[in-house]
Amino acid sequence: MNVVGEHSIVTGTIACDKDLFVAGRFEGTIVTKGALYVYPEGMVKGRIIARDLTVAGRVQGEIEVSNRLKVKHSANLEARISTRFLDWEEGAKLEGEVHTFF
Repeated sequence: MNVVGEHSIVTGTIACDKDLFVAGRFEGTIVTKGALYVYPEGMVKGRIIARDLTVAGRVQGEIEVSNRLKVKHSANLEARISTRFLDWEEGAKLEGEVHTFF
């Protein structure tokens, strides 16, 4: 398990094979073969490439999810999204575009 903790600010590139949890602020590129979780207090600005992604916080940038994107009601996305499956809760905000594929 990999964590960007609450009150942390991380800039750069993170590449990992396991799940990643973001409760702080991250700017840059995240590539994970596992799942990425952005907590309600978390913020990611940049590019995300992940197998699965759950967003409850804020994401700005490009999102590429090879399997399932779950967007919680508290999420705020300014993004260009590409995903296979999309689960969207009422109340979540999106400024951008979504592309799905099979």
